[in-house]
Amino acid sequence: MNISKFFLSLIITIAMLLLMDPRSFYGLAFHEWAGLVIGIFFILHKILNWGWIKKVTVGFFKKCPGRARFNYILDVLLLAGITLMILSGIAIARTIDFSWLNLGGSRMFWRVMHTSSSLITLALFGIHLGLHWNWVLMMLHIKKSKNGKEN
Repeated sequence: MNISKFFLSLIITIAMLLLMDPRSFYGLAFHEWAGLVIGIFFILHKILNWGWIKKVTVGFFKKCPGRARFNYILDVLLLAGITLMILSGIAIARTIDFSWLNLGGSRMFWRVMHTSSSLITLALFGIHLGLHWNWVLMMLHIKKSKNGKEN
């Protein structure tokens, strides 16, 4: 299970970086479709980590270590950021027709929302990656776990 979580996280990270500029890589159509796929991968990532989410949610105000609380809050902020990125991306999409959703608001509002939420979420992803860096190194077999076994 850990290896699938690792590769899913790796795909999300790489795709997120490639999508930061819609004019680069493969253009706007790729940017819009890949953004939707990233949203699906993010949901899958949350499903794979549902046990942890449930455990920390239940114990958030009881016996929960500070680091787990911080990770939980960070994950909630990431969820909000991804949701805003997808919603605003749908509102400003030009190559996929989402006009039937009738989200309202001006194009400029949604564009500012999309850019702002993308940049803030990228920074949050960086913090998330930093907090899980030892796990990344163990998955790449660069570092052994604390108990001396490779993960």
